[in-house]
Amino acid sequence: MSKRKFILLSILKTSLLSVCISIVFLIIFLEMTREVRTDMYDHPARCDMSGLAYVLTIFWLLFLSLLSFSSLFSLLPRFQGKISRAVCWLFLPVAALLYSSYMSIITNGIMDGKDIVFFLILNLPWFALWLFFYKRFNVRYPIA
Repeated sequence: MSKRKFILLSILKTSLLSVCISIVFLIIFLEMTREVRTDMYDHPARCDMSGLAYVLTIFWLLFLSLLSFSSLFSLLPRFQGKISRAVCWLFLPVAALLYSSYMSIITNGIMDGKDIVFFLILNLPWFALWLFFYKRFNVRYPIA
């Protein structure tokens, strides 16, 4: 299998698997944190806003997957070094991760436990899979 095909399949596999894993974890998390209303005068809300969390998750993972196309730069002769390859594969996704955590802290002022769990649900499956494929790429195609 060529390097280009391996990278493109890695992007596709990472995207699809991370969306499935994150959505399952998000469903579990939202069910665990659901507020039960016991007051008979308190009518249930028409929208619990959980759909927004699902859409945010899918769009964020799509954004990370689009940033992962920077790994194709590692095919160019100029980026054949060990450090250059790591920068091509990891710089933009890690920069987006740091930016999103910084913006979350700036927007809310503080991150509580629920925010941290949601942040991990969004990012951890994608980054774990992406690092797995990065390691497989380095094993399969070592630097000469």
